[in-house]
Amino acid sequence: MLKPPPFNFVLKWLGKRLGSNTAELVKIDDNYIKIRGYLITYHDLHHLEASYLDRVLIGRHMVSGIHGIDSDMFHDSPIVEEYDGLLDEVRVVFHEWVSRPSLFTTIKGLFWMFWLTLFGINSIAVLFRHMKVMKNRENLYKLAERMTFVSSDKVNYEERNKAWVSLNHNLY
Repeated sequence: MLKPPPFNFVLKWLGKRLGSNTAELVKIDDNYIKIRGYLITYHDLHHLEASYLDRVLIGRHMVSGIHGIDSDMFHDSPIVEEYDGLLDEVRVVFHEWVSRPSLFTTIKGLFWMFWLTLFGINSIAVLFRHMKVMKNRENLYKLAERMTFVSSDKVNYEERNKAWVSLNHNLY
């Protein structure tokens, strides 16, 4: 079992100071978005995005972004985790760093790279593997296509609901 990094508290404090939105709820118009009855945060959205990409080798595990977490939000029924859930967090941090670069995501990514190195995992190789997977974004674009129900002036609620129902049924 992996131990969380000791600097996790520092990351949360720093994130608030630098304006990170990962803890905020995803909101379209005046409506919060739910998946399987759970309000989702931007961090949860990053988990979903990463899970639609090909898996990445971290240590000796092929990490998806959601298969180390037994959560009703991501899975139809209770699952046996395939690996430690912290590896999903690493995958999501690298995904956020590559897809939404900022000072905060860079600092967070560097902290997690250092943490992986402490466990003998080549963090630079993991980052490059994720970047390679990001080049083949076909599955991520499929997710984005389902989310095109948002227009600049108003939300088509019927299309939004169909898209989220479709997304819920297509999760692993």
